[in-house]
Amino acid sequence: MNQDYISYMRSKVGHDKIILNFAGGILANDEGKVLMQLRGDKKTWAIPGGTMELGESSVDTAEREFLEETGIAVEALRLLNVYTNFEEIYPNGDKVQTIVFIYELKAVSEIKIENFQNEETLRLQFFSRDEIAQLESVSGKHRLMLDEYFTGEFALGH
Repeated sequence: MNQDYISYMRSKVGHDKIILNFAGGILANDEGKVLMQLRGDKKTWAIPGGTMELGESSVDTAEREFLEETGIAVEALRLLNVYTNFEEIYPNGDKVQTIVFIYELKAVSEIKIENFQNEETLRLQFFSRDEIAQLESVSGKHRLMLDEYFTGEFALGH
């Protein structure tokens, strides 16, 4: 297949709702703040991550997507949770139910976020739990993931 999985699926089903697998990760600095990206598509703050490609594991997806969206090479330390009960509509009209694997990550390359920007990421910044609570543009799904991370209590069935 010469095109990415989402493009292939969308060529078959248009904007109809489909289930897609995503993986991402939480990288904390020495102060316990977590790295978030200001997304290019939705203009919201989010945990870096993205769609799993055919033949890719969720760990490979999390590490690849994190590098693409932050410029930071990472290694997954542990699976934090799997979230399966969220639906989204993207700005282009695509509808999805997401299955999201979230990992705790550690950096294996230098963390340089000051001037990083690309089509998917407008800005990167480390935030504390209190600072995240003050952000208006964080989805309910990402708030739940971050709340669970900060409390260390991961519920089943999301």
